[in-house]
Amino acid sequence: MANEEKLNEIEEKILDVLNNSLFGMSITEIAKKIDRNRMTVAKYLDIMHAKNLIDFKKVGTSKLWIPRERTLNMNLKMALIIQYFQMYNSAINEYLGNKKYEVNRQIGIKIGENIFEQYFPKAGLKAKKFSDLVQFCAQAMERVYPIPSQIEPKIIDENTAEVIIEPCLCQGKAENNSICEMQTGIIIGLSKHIFDNISIEEKGCMCDGKSYCSYLIKYSP
Repeated sequence: MANEEKLNEIEEKILDVLNNSLFGMSITEIAKKIDRNRMTVAKYLDIMHAKNLIDFKKVGTSKLWIPRERTLNMNLKMALIIQYFQMYNSAINEYLGNKKYEVNRQIGIKIGENIFEQYFPKAGLKAKKFSDLVQFCAQAMERVYPIPSQIEPKIIDENTAEVIIEPCLCQGKAENNSICEMQTGIIIGLSKHIFDNISIEEKGCMCDGKSYCSYLIKYSP
């Protein structure tokens, strides 16, 4: 009986912190919030997952845990989020006219900078390798991307890489192409704190018939 009460107590604590998390939480983050060690939390997460109380999404090699009921509503929420972004994008483009791509990239850069400042420490990042930078950008974007998407980094050579987003908010509609320009800016905003000599351009787009959107990152040492 005592063990069952302890299990229920810890489950309630975990659900409470997850319900107050916008993007989901890692095992380490949960353990810190409820003041338990990581191995104990991992055991309870497995139990709760088996009971369909929680679910997870993969971000790189890590898992971010979320309440199960949030997962069940994901498809409806995703449709509404996509619709909102596309309507917002349409309104912004109408206002900006022929400057829409330039300004959307600048907006993306500012978003990328804000993501970096909020979620990632500056200390030590200057020393990372280019391949680490690409992995970092992909994981950062996947963590905050407004719909469930696979954001995959592909290293081409020691100074060139590609980041793939599938599916993308643009959904292959030409009128939403400037959303992809904003995403180019987000990658710039994230990466410029680590490497100064980085150039980023869109390589492929669903708006051009591709099955995904991708961005080419080049580093000039």
